[in-house]
Formats: sequence, C-alpha cells, structure tokens
Amino acid sequence: MAEAKKERNKIYAVCVVGFLFILSLLYIQASSVYVYIVAYLWFGFLYGVLQQYGRFCFASAWRDLIMVKVPRMFVGIMIGLMTLSIISAWLFIKYPTFYHPSPIGPHELIGGLIFGLGMVFAGGCATGSLYKTGEGNMISLTVLLSLSFAQAIFVTMPFFDPMMDALHLTGPNAVAAATPDTWHWPQFVLSTEIFGIQEGSHASFIQNLIANSFLNTILIAGILMIGVYVIVVRKGFLSRRKAEMVKSADGSEVKTGFSDDVAGFISMISSSKRTTIAAVLLGIVAAIQVFTMSWMRDKYEFGHPQGDSAAILEQTGNFGQIFGMNPDGSSLTANPQNANNRPSSWPAADPGEAAQPKKNQQGQQIAGTGATMFDPGYWYITTQEAMFAGWIIDGVLPVDLKTPHYNTDSSLPAKIQEQLPPDQDVNGNRYFGGYNALPKPWHSPALLLSFGLILGASFLALWNREFKWKFPTRELFFYAVLGGTIMGIGSRIALGCNIGAFYTRAAFGSPGGWLFFIGMGVGAYISARFVNYMANRKMADMDFDIEL
Repeated sequence: MAEAKKERNKIYAVCVVGFLFILSLLYIQASSVYVYIVAYLWFGFLYGVLQQYGRFCFASAWRDLIMVKVPRMFVGIMIGLMTLSIISAWLFIKYPTFYHPSPIGPHELIGGLIFGLGMVFAGGCATGSLYKTGEGNMISLTVLLSLSFAQAIFVTMPFFDPMMDALHLTGPNAVAAATPDTWHWPQFVLSTEIFGIQEGSHASFIQNLIANSFLNTILIAGILMIGVYVIVVRKGFLSRRKAEMVKSADGSEVKTGFSDDVAGFISMISSSKRTTIAAVLLGIVAAIQVFTMSWMRDKYEFGHPQGDSAAILEQTGNFGQIFGMNPDGSSLTANPQNANNRPSSWPAADPGEAAQPKKNQQGQQIAGTGATMFDPGYWYITTQEAMFAGWIIDGVLPVDLKTPHYNTDSSLPAKIQEQLPPDQDVNGNRYFGGYNALPKPWHSPALLLSFGLILGASFLALWNREFKWKFPTRELFFYAVLGGTIMGIGSRIALGCNIGAFYTRAAFGSPGGWLFFIGMGVGAYISARFVNYMANRKMADMDFDIEL
C-alpha cells in the first residue's frame, strides 16, 4: 500500500511538470515574445523546488533563533545573500541599470517592524507561505490571500500617499551610476572620493565587489553571523568541545582557543547541509534570473520607446511596454515586430487618450493603455499578489475602489485629474498607478513567478511524499488572517517584503535592506514573546490533575 501511494505521488509530481510544459507551449504559441513570461514561470518553479528542499523561510529564521536558539535558517539566509551579492558585482558590469532600489528612509524600518510582527503570527513569511501552499497547507494559502487583499485595500486609503511622502527620505534610488542622486552610501563616497569615477559613469567589477558586495553585504552578514555564534552557539559548542578534550586528555589542564572558535563557527554553518545548499543555489538562481531577464529585455527592446513617451520610458525596461501603444494607437517600442505579434487579448489603446494625452507634472507625456505591467526583472514577492487582489476588487467584487487609482493633483484641470494615471511624478496613488497598474493575472510576469513557485514546491513535496492537505482550525484561521493582514500593511510601507525589501535590496547594494531586516527582527521578537506568553498562559489554565 505504501509503495503504491509513493508511486502515485510521483505520477502527480510528473503531472505538475507536464502542466507547466503545456502552459508554456500555449503562451509561446500565442506569441513568441511570451517566452519572457514563461521564463518567469520556470524561475518561480526553481525557487519553489529549492525553498521546499531547504525549508527556506524567513519567519522560521527569526522565530527559531529567538524562541529555541537554533540559528540554522538565519545562517542559511546570510549565506544565500552573500552568494547573490558576489555574483551581482559582475551583473552590474553587464547590466548596470538592472536594479533600482527605493530611497532609504524610516519606512523600511517601520515596515520591517510591522512585517515581522505579522510574520510570526502567520507562521510564515511571504515566500514561505507560497512554498507551504504548494505543500498543501491551506493555512498558508489563507495567509497569502489576507496579505494580498490587505495590501490592495491599504494603498487605496487616503492617508497612504501623504504617509509615504513623510516616511521617505530624499536621496539615492539606484546603484547604477556614480552620482549623489543614484548611488547609495557608501558607494557614492567610494566611487567619487576613492575610485575617482566620473559622474554618470559605471564602476568596474572590483569596485562593485568592494562597494556593493563586501561593504554593504558580506561585511554586515559576516558580523551578524559572528554575533549569532557568540551569543547563541559558542557557549554550548565550547562546553561540548571541552568535554571531549577532557576525555582524551592525560590529566593535563584543558583549554579552548581561537581554533576551537573557528571550528564552532564552521560547525554552525554546516549544521544543516540542506539549508546551506538551498541557500547557495537560491542565490545562484536569483543571479541567473537577473541575467536572463535583462538579456531578454535587450533582445525584445524593452524600454526603447518611440515618440513623446521616450523621455519617461527610456529609463526603464518593462514587459508591458513591448506591446504597449501610444494614445494614437502606434507602437510604444521601436521594434515593429512586437506590434505585429501583439495578442488580440492585449489591452487596446484608449481613443480618449489621443484627444487628451496623459502628462506628468513636468509636462512630459506618459505611456498610454497597455504599457502597465509590474516587471521587476529579479526575484520579487508581494507586489504582484497585491495587484492580483486589486484586479479582483476592481473588476470582480462589487466594491468600487477605482477612484483612488487616478491622479488627484489639484493644480491640474478636473478633466485631466480623472485621466492621469499616477506615477512617481504626480500625487495620485503611486502603487496602482503608472507602470504597476492592475494587469490581468495571465499577463503579469511576476505573478506567474509566484504561481511557478507554488508548483515547484508541489512537485518536490509530491516526489518526496511530503505533500499533505492541512486545513486551519478556527484559531489558526484567525492567526493566519491577522498575521497576513499585518504583513500586508508592513510590506506596503516598506515597499517590499522579506525578498524585495531585504534579500534583493541588501544583496544588490542598498543599505536600506538592512533597516528592514532589523525592523523585521524586532517585530519577530515582540510577536514571538507574545505567542510564547499566550501559550504558557493557556498551559497554566489547563487542569492536569490525575487521579490514581
């Protein structure tokens, strides 16, 4: 019976892969350029396989470290982070503008704090909830849905934009060029004062390796790992080490030294081979994704528009632009083949936009309908789920949240206020406006990555007989909704979750990622202590009297 069930699970696992192949073929048959979406789908599959294999979850990293003094997952995350950061030093040479982190500000610390609070209640982070959903855990699915709809509703609140304006600090927002406006500290100091890089030029591999990888990632991650060893691991390891030395000693005094600490540090890193292997491979796959998506953007001429929209779009690469149209119906990109391959289901240009073109506060015309797609080009979570929830609210549920999607700049005529989609240059809802918008789920590359991640985890869980349907009790459902909602609010304040606001941000040279990480740790500590308190209180209220 057990062998039959094992074989049946493997058949189901093969069916998951077969479904992905069929879906990929359908996309490519619809349009050859849809291979871009297919790439996102399969990278998500790889992330899911690796996360399920290593049980990779940021919530368990902080929770296990705080509550049971187990540093396994925390150390694994640091190793994966350093791996991606080292490879990214080369990626910045090949594609120097592939990454544009958000400005540093208290929003990262506050958002991380709130996200960490919800993370422990929910029993998983954003990516952890995705792969656990693939294992059949409906508690994690509840967390995902709560996180998604909480974001979609939160960003439509009238206080959202003024709050974010107050929390942001004016400053750097990219790592691409050596200018004060686009380089984070310490990169700008190193680039101008030490390396002597001219304004607007790009750093070399060694310069990126020192400024981005070493100072911003490897040094900080290394210090954190040493701190974890000293505070959590060292005492126990040296005690066991000394006991072993006493057994083999000839009666002489036994002392431990630096070499024993080195052995303890290495032991901490290698204590879970699966987690370490998964962490390194996740960093490598994340780097390969950056290279692949950047190469495809060049191949299909993403971010190479024509006409009046060029001033805005030439700064970015975006999947929506490849089929996007100007208000007069002409192709947004310079490649006419893209327009010829445009699927019939793609959003058409709005004729009304030709009569009243969309412009930002600088008077520059911005993209017309169809050039609206969230396309980060690297590993990213939560934003695409929020847009999926927003798409449902906007078009399916009988709730009208459309008004906050439009520009509210009082300096413009009322007619234009209703037509302008917001972006970074106007005072409308910046989250659902501009290039993010509310794309159809099947047109959203990033959402397909999340879908692929769930399927990847399902494949490996089925293959290893670890797939099991788990449905929440009333209490677990409450905590899942509560935790997911709190995480959703935190991720929107921080402009990202444990991946977008910390993992990729810190790996790609943005110190603000560490602000989120610190906040996440403090929030996780508070909620872990609360959960522990409630558990102890519940145990104390139980009657364990036994009559003999």
